[in-house]
Amino acid sequence: MEILAWFGKYNSEKSEFEPFITLDQRIRILMESGPCPNDKSELRNIAKTTEFIKSDEEYNYRVRETAIALVRRQLELRVTEEADLLQAVEALDDLNLAINLLDERLYEWSRLHIEEVVHGKDLANSLSEDKTMGELAKVLLGLRMSRQRFEVEIGGLALKLAPNLTMIAGSILATRLISKSGGLRHLNQMPSSAVQILGAEKALFKHLKGKAPSPKHGLIFRHPAISGAPKRLRGKIARAIACKLTIAARLDFYGGGLHPELMESLEKRITEIRRNKGSISDQ
Repeated sequence: MEILAWFGKYNSEKSEFEPFITLDQRIRILMESGPCPNDKSELRNIAKTTEFIKSDEEYNYRVRETAIALVRRQLELRVTEEADLLQAVEALDDLNLAINLLDERLYEWSRLHIEEVVHGKDLANSLSEDKTMGELAKVLLGLRMSRQRFEVEIGGLALKLAPNLTMIAGSILATRLISKSGGLRHLNQMPSSAVQILGAEKALFKHLKGKAPSPKHGLIFRHPAISGAPKRLRGKIARAIACKLTIAARLDFYGGGLHPELMESLEKRITEIRRNKGSISDQ
């Protein structure tokens, strides 16, 4: 009977032992085979019998060393371009929240001193040299500059990871679709109907309970072709975009390279929908 342990292979019938000498060798075996199913006390006895270790203290040290190395290797494997991209867009969301909160605070503060109603960047610029509110205004301006740099960084990461999705949806929306679906692997497996309403789960559940109409779009509503379209055309445009996004996700996942004809086909379809807006079939 052959026993596979974290430190080697042991054949009890032939009394043959093949040790895993290096730490990398042990990690590779554990990554391939998973945790050893054998009893821990049995493994300890085998390690002593084969003279792989000389004492319980040495065994404990080797186990700890191997376990820490295994966890480090597993963490390294999780650090991917996709993980970086998803963390970046989450950070951007946090940054947007911080900017909105501080902008609101600066506006409320400014109303104590200024009668003119000013919002956003113009307000921060006008108050950047103010004795009392200047520091907050400068912080806001700095955060807005950081947001711009963040968006550029996310654009580069998204274009590298998912060029076709980014071409059709833009870097931010493409990243949100990847994040919401659980990763590019899951997104590429989803049908276009699911991509279309991704992010509208609450509305879908209400519809299934008979309390609301069927949702026509989820996250992809942020696509300018949908949000800028007349309400009665949004469903058709959303379906057209979702269809192309599904194809784009599959091309990106399997490394199909950039396909500009996808965008050309989508633009043609959207033009057709808008041109036929007066027909009964499109209402």
